[in-house]
Formats: sequence, C-alpha cells, structure tokens
Amino acid sequence: MSLKRITDNHTTRTLRFFAGLRRAYTSVSAVEHKLLMRLASRKQCIVEVGVFEGGTSEVFCRAMAPEGRLYLVDPFFPETRLEKLLNVSFTRLVATKTVSPWEAQIEFVRQASNVAAVNLSLRGKADLIFIDARHDYDSVLEDFCCWSPMLADGALIAFHDSHMCTARPELQPTDGPVRLMAEIGKGQHGSWQIVDHADSVTVVRRQAPIE
Repeated sequence: MSLKRITDNHTTRTLRFFAGLRRAYTSVSAVEHKLLMRLASRKQCIVEVGVFEGGTSEVFCRAMAPEGRLYLVDPFFPETRLEKLLNVSFTRLVATKTVSPWEAQIEFVRQASNVAAVNLSLRGKADLIFIDARHDYDSVLEDFCCWSPMLADGALIAFHDSHMCTARPELQPTDGPVRLMAEIGKGQHGSWQIVDHADSVTVVRRQAPIE
C-alpha cells in the first residue's frame, strides 16, 4: 500500500500543525470567543461538548479559575484510512497539544455526548456548558436534555450555530440548534431564558422559580 493511498489533506494538516505552521482550526468566530471567554471567566467547572482541535478549549483554559476544571467531551473517531490503521485520532492529538499547558486542569472524555453525560458525576455542578457537537435537531435536543441537569443554580449553557446572523448567512430556521433556540425562546422546553448571544452563539439560563 503506497503512502499516497493512506494519507490525505487531513494528515497533511496535522503535520503542518505539529511543524508549527498553523494553529488549531476552529469554526468559532473571534466575537463568539470573546463572549465565551467572558462567560468562562473565573469559572470552576466547564464542560465543552464537541471539541474538534481545541481552539475554543484553549479560550476556556485561559479564562477559567486557576483551580478550575474543564471537561472535553468528544469521541474523536478515527476518520482517515491512516488513522484507522494506526488506531489514533489526529484531531485529538492536535487538541491535546493545544491545551497541553493546562493539562492538570483538563479531563478528556472520549465518549459520545449522551454516554459522557451519564458517566460524569457532574449533576448540579457545571458553571458553564458549551454545546458544539452534532447539529441535527434530534441530536442537539438530546444534548440539551442530557447536559442541562448538570448545571449549577444560575449557570449557563451555550450553543454554537444556533442564531441566524449576518456573520453566518448559511444558517436556516430549520437547522437543529437554531430551531431548538427558537423553541426555548417560546418556552416549549420549560422555564429557560435566552440571556445573551454573539454571532451564532446563543446563551440560555434556567429561570429561577417565582417565590
């Protein structure tokens, strides 16, 4: 088997990263990162669902409390023939390197989102959860249902690709995260309130009961 047949652009991009020729890729905009950094400031417990190469993970690491903990949830399935041959995820290697300065504060959870939500003992403990995983409606709704119980009182859960804006003209009302946020705004999923957004990121909080 020739090297050409088992490598591709993904392999080349990975090599470029470790050669110092590029930074970790991210689909999260600078405006969105600024919002997420503000939300993560001094937080003790953050969960990121859908990690990719760790570009947003680095933002959380820089912003959270020095003694804080960041859980990075992503199955990191091998994608290319070479990855499957080596039984490795190049994307995870990049993510691990990206957040390596904060290694002591990070826990990689290489599981599907719904499995990780069950296995992690975080119910009522998370200060911030960022969802940027599967984008079909059923999956993003499942993520919301799985992870929202993990929030501490007054904590926030944010969704990427969930708000139509000039920066993301391709987003449509039928896209999973956009549809879910519209339903949450209408009160269709309980007592939740949209409290902030930047570009395509929408932030929601559970409303406190009226006394």
